[in-house]
Amino acid sequence: MRQCRWIARRMMACPRMFTWCPHFAVITASNTPQRRQCVERERTMRYGWKVLVIAVLILSLLIPMLMLRGLVQERQQRAFEVRAEIANSSSREQRVVGPLLRVQIEEVVRVRRKSMVNGVEHDGVEEVRRSDAYVIAPERLSIHNNLRTELRHRGLFSAMLYHDAIDASADFVWPAAPALDAQRLSWKIVAADIVLGLGDNRGIGHIAFSAGGEALAVEPGTGIAWLPDGVRLPLPSTLLARLNAADALPLAGTLELSGSERLSWVPVGGETQVDARADWPHPSFQGNTLPQAPSIDAHGFSARWTVSRLSSQAHGAVQECPLAQSRCPAMEGAVFAVALVDPVDRYLKTDRAMKFALLFLVLVFGAVFFIEVLKGVLVHPLQYGLTGLALAIFFLLLLALSEHLGFGLAYGLAALACVGLIATYMGGVLGSRRRGLGFASLLGLLFGLLFGLLQSEDFALLIGALALFVALATVMLLSRRLDWYRVNDRGR
Repeated sequence: MRQCRWIARRMMACPRMFTWCPHFAVITASNTPQRRQCVERERTMRYGWKVLVIAVLILSLLIPMLMLRGLVQERQQRAFEVRAEIANSSSREQRVVGPLLRVQIEEVVRVRRKSMVNGVEHDGVEEVRRSDAYVIAPERLSIHNNLRTELRHRGLFSAMLYHDAIDASADFVWPAAPALDAQRLSWKIVAADIVLGLGDNRGIGHIAFSAGGEALAVEPGTGIAWLPDGVRLPLPSTLLARLNAADALPLAGTLELSGSERLSWVPVGGETQVDARADWPHPSFQGNTLPQAPSIDAHGFSARWTVSRLSSQAHGAVQECPLAQSRCPAMEGAVFAVALVDPVDRYLKTDRAMKFALLFLVLVFGAVFFIEVLKGVLVHPLQYGLTGLALAIFFLLLLALSEHLGFGLAYGLAALACVGLIATYMGGVLGSRRRGLGFASLLGLLFGLLFGLLQSEDFALLIGALALFVALATVMLLSRRLDWYRVNDRGR
């Protein structure tokens, strides 16, 4: 029966290689040049169709790969939501603006007004009392930050919190009062506050400031529309007299501030110096100003920013932005920050690994096809498909294990499981345990190469290019004497 089926298939593929004998009612093979030509054409077409089927299988396997990438993005979005929930239940990222000096002045001026009396227009002079408010930026600003980090967990996800002990000092210089004349009868400062803008008031702990040697009380709110969060410290009357005399006002204080993931500053001083020290060894320096020679080691980091009014427009912007305006764009563009990042983002690395899924499928299927051609072992398309699904399961295992273990350990376990499964299966398919072990070595090399690509972003392109070159060179060298038109039909 098997021989009959084989003859039927060959008849459909190569009708010239058989002759019908009506006397004996049998089919006989014709040993003719046409028969040999037909056999060679059949072999060539068989491998040509196999390449086409493999290509279709690879494209089909990209569908579950895309579904897995969607799952990775879904889990990543869930991690973002949990971090936002933790921040909302504690305190969000903090932005330190100031300290600034907000003063309210009052003056009496003479204003000429016209009035109508009995239909006759008269010119007169009226004394008008009016008030206004201004923001003065410090001439010198120094902020020292000492951050202590805390990793807050919720289920499988976590968020980075920090507790900052701030020491700040500033020097304010109020410009001389305008001269009094016939038009301006009086001018004086009636109220003044030290304003400190923050990102989230819920993170404020102990706060203590003094100006000119006098302790200041703390009140919520800033009184400035473009600083919705923060505190103000009203100045006592003795310090108002000092301001009216255009005397310098020194300020110093401490603040305990909590936040999440990122801490930023606005260099509002004429000369601003910010120092930051933390016990987290993975900082990300952001913004339009980078620190000078930061120090990073296994125990944490330290950094210093020095900004002058010549290199930043924040000093002038905070004094020119109207207090009732909801935003101060020039100030927002001068922000610099440090973010406390997780160097091993499991979702980011899993997503990066899945970008190499197509390359994995091409290399593995190419290796199987190459063995099939050289050794004459027939591999069914279904067996190709099962091997591809095992590779897809690797990425699913990597995602699931990395949520409970470290990424490196999860990668090793997932790779070991898939290499063992595929090697055992291919050993049976290829009919040799030795071939299965060789295939396991190839898979181990590919998984090791992928891990190296994920760990070394700077050399990823170089490593990938060299790996592809070596793979292509290996195929070319091993097949340089292979006659593709006369491939031995050992798998018949």
